[in-house]
Amino acid sequence: MPKYRTKRTKNRSFHGNRFTNANQSVEEPATASATKLIMNVCAELKDEVNGRNELKGNRIMDIFILNCVFSALCCPQCLKTGLKLTEDSRFGLCSDFTLTCKCGYMNGFTSTAKIGRKSTLNSLLVLGLRLIGKGFTAGKKLLCELAFYEQVYISYT
Repeated sequence: MPKYRTKRTKNRSFHGNRFTNANQSVEEPATASATKLIMNVCAELKDEVNGRNELKGNRIMDIFILNCVFSALCCPQCLKTGLKLTEDSRFGLCSDFTLTCKCGYMNGFTSTAKIGRKSTLNSLLVLGLRLIGKGFTAGKKLLCELAFYEQVYISYT
């Protein structure tokens, strides 16, 4: 007579739960936290539909197209179209721009946010190159392939 531990057990197959009625609903009542989550998702969807979400992050955009957009906008002082976008200086991937009008209006801004004196986009480029294990020359090759100008560390003014 064989011992119990040497006896091979039969694999059981599952045939479904035969003891519940198929017509009955198996859904449990929703908890308060689940309904709050659903309400938050609905509110976010409404905000997206209404266009209340702010644009965040970095985008690659052609300067010629951006200049055309600014030239179609009205000047806040004289209310005439024809704003001109000029690049004052460039440091790495970050540029300083100035919007000028014939009436004398000028408004300066940078292409990316700065933390202290450093551009966040330049820091993100260095971090990305370090994460993939590449160096400065790989960054130059990448920027040339993407039709960016070579990194410049001088000011025009």
